[in-house]
Amino acid sequence: MADVSGIAATALTAYSVRQGVAGNNMANLNIDGFKASSVVMQETKTGGVNASVTHGSDRVEISREAVNMLDTVNGNQANLKTLHVADEMAKTLLDLMA
Repeated sequence: MADVSGIAATALTAYSVRQGVAGNNMANLNIDGFKASSVVMQETKTGGVNASVTHGSDRVEISREAVNMLDTVNGNQANLKTLHVADEMAKTLLDLMA
């Protein structure tokens, strides 16, 4: 069984990559010939999350980038909550053992 904190940490890293790509796309929105990149997030065999950047052939769409940014915020909040709950559970377990 994979460590819950480790899984959440890999997801936070993947969402960080996704946020960076969205920011880069938005920053280069008005550059002639710039093509939007995207991030593919996949589960790893160990239960974590891996982020791969793909370079697309489409122009930047502000609505798509806004949705990606909001999804990233929600994903980060969920994974931070997971880390918080895992920490509370570990503390409770240690308190029971004492």
